[in-house]
Amino acid sequence: MNKFLRIKGMHQFYRDVFTRDIYLPEAGVMPEHVVAAILSGKLTISGEQPETIIHAFDTGLDVKKDDALKKMLCAIAIAIANRALDENNEGYQREFPVGLSTNVIKYLESALEYDNNINYLIAAIQILFRINEISAVLFLIEHNFSAVDKFEPVMKILLLISLMEGDHILALDMIKQLLLSKGPQLAGDMTTSLMITCGLYQAGGMPENFIDFRPLNNSGYAIDYSGYTWLSKKESATKTTVLIACDKHYYFEHALPAIYSIYETNRDELDVHLHLYNSDDEVNTSVMALRQRLPELHISASVEYIAANCAMNVSYACRRFVFLSYALKNFNTPIIGVDADVLIRKRWSLPASPASDLLLMKGDTSPFWEDVLGSFLYAEPSDVAQKYFDAVARFIDVNLKAGNYVWFLDQVALSASLDVLTEGEQTMVSRPARSSLIDLNHKNDVFCWLVTTVKNAEGPYKQYKSSLIEKYQHSPFSPNPAGERSPDRSGE
Repeated sequence: MNKFLRIKGMHQFYRDVFTRDIYLPEAGVMPEHVVAAILSGKLTISGEQPETIIHAFDTGLDVKKDDALKKMLCAIAIAIANRALDENNEGYQREFPVGLSTNVIKYLESALEYDNNINYLIAAIQILFRINEISAVLFLIEHNFSAVDKFEPVMKILLLISLMEGDHILALDMIKQLLLSKGPQLAGDMTTSLMITCGLYQAGGMPENFIDFRPLNNSGYAIDYSGYTWLSKKESATKTTVLIACDKHYYFEHALPAIYSIYETNRDELDVHLHLYNSDDEVNTSVMALRQRLPELHISASVEYIAANCAMNVSYACRRFVFLSYALKNFNTPIIGVDADVLIRKRWSLPASPASDLLLMKGDTSPFWEDVLGSFLYAEPSDVAQKYFDAVARFIDVNLKAGNYVWFLDQVALSASLDVLTEGEQTMVSRPARSSLIDLNHKNDVFCWLVTTVKNAEGPYKQYKSSLIEKYQHSPFSPNPAGERSPDRSGE
């Protein structure tokens, strides 16, 4: 763990999630509305240094404690307000500016020089982690280990760093401490539970709770596919099939533009199959009209009805991979699985080398549960691909039936199921960098553009999406057939 390339390259979300709640009771001597604005990231600092605002208040503290508190608040204000945070950049990834990072470190050093109480130490560790100063995080922890190692924010940060950097000994130690100190209270902490479960599996365990990993070893488990019905049978087997799964809202909001993008770029290369969740007459009418309007795509469609549960979004995200295992058995074509909100940018071309039965995007700076990107994958109708997706489907089916509606369950299944393949079979899996085919920031000339937390942010993605809607849905080329609505409609 020297350069920390994996943890530094990790999605900003994970640096935010354990640093949103900062415990700073010392700030009670400041006006409540100012402290609330600072800790929530809503203090406006554009054009004015936070020190000017914060130092204007009289705390009544002695000089050193006053300066320590205000320096700490300055560091928090710069680190949190309108900078690299995921939600403040409409889902796009932004690096925290180096100059601002230097300022944050200086403020923290000054604050701790005057007052190194435990709350300031923990807050400093959180802030440094948030702005990706990993070496500084570990320096503070190591030099104050006996004081901070049992505090929950520190344990979680250390667990995430150890998982990302492959330090299983440290990971197991943090897992043990978290389980002993928090126990049942972890039930509502999805990200920590995910880290613990995946950490135990990576260390050689076979967890059964939260997520059940035992289906990986149960190849005899039979999935019941009888619940699928057909709106339009798969008839063409001459081209690679793009599989898009969606409910009614995602169909009208995202799947239609995705299909238009396929037609725009790959009508001679790709077919489309829609797997519809809880479809109704309006969706069915639209799909059949779309099939007639875009005949080159040979659009087929299946329907799956899913009973209402506590996390329908998890069911929708996961069940598509159960269907993919079925489709691979029955379509007799290669399959590209994509999210419904993907937009295709250029002609599909399977990388010439290396030859593979499976093409799975690899994220070198992703945690284990995102090792395989579910937003895009390619599979040949082969024994290796079938074995892999049967394991994925089995993993998902068992967990959903057990009520394990876990955020990222689909990604865990995709990542863990690689382990069912033998060493020889692994050679048939290609793991190119996701940047070679996918762009999250919508700048590069790659096969497709993805979106993350924000689906309709301003920028090239929205512009391209709008142009597709205008060309294929609102133009004379395609007057809206009965039942087809604008994807710009909201309120579903």
